[in-house]
Amino acid sequence: MVNLIGKRTLQLLAGGALMLFASVASAQYVWVDANGTKQFSDRPPPPGVPAKNIIKAPTSAAVTPKTDDVPASKPMSADDKLPPSLADREADYRKRAKAKEDEQKKAGEETTRKAANKVACESARSYKRTLELGMRVSSTDKNGERTFIDDSQRTAEIARANKAISDACK
Repeated sequence: MVNLIGKRTLQLLAGGALMLFASVASAQYVWVDANGTKQFSDRPPPPGVPAKNIIKAPTSAAVTPKTDDVPASKPMSADDKLPPSLADREADYRKRAKAKEDEQKKAGEETTRKAANKVACESARSYKRTLELGMRVSSTDKNGERTFIDDSQRTAEIARANKAISDACK
């Protein structure tokens, strides 16, 4: 009977020791990285992480900061910045996405405008060449009759084509 009680006690002690080591084995570390995001791991943070950014470490871990390394804590002032919250980062992302979309829209409109100006420029130059070569230019009046332009109208049309060229061909 005594042997049975001793065996039971030994088993309980061994089970308790295993549970103690199991809790150390599942140790969790929490720290804030350089971008301000929380990192969770069962391994210690990289060596470059300052001790003030380590939020949680196992009690037996060697990462606990020494009092010599950590400056004396001071109350937070208005100048101290907290890392941005998830909502702030989301709003910032949406603002950057909107700016990028607006920039692409402007670039598309500029491309369309340049293409239209190129077509208008070529059309005005072609019309001017036709007028300067002395070819007969006709138009249809409101009655549907075909009329030809005379020399004074040709001069006025050349001046109008020059203005169109100067406007469209910049």
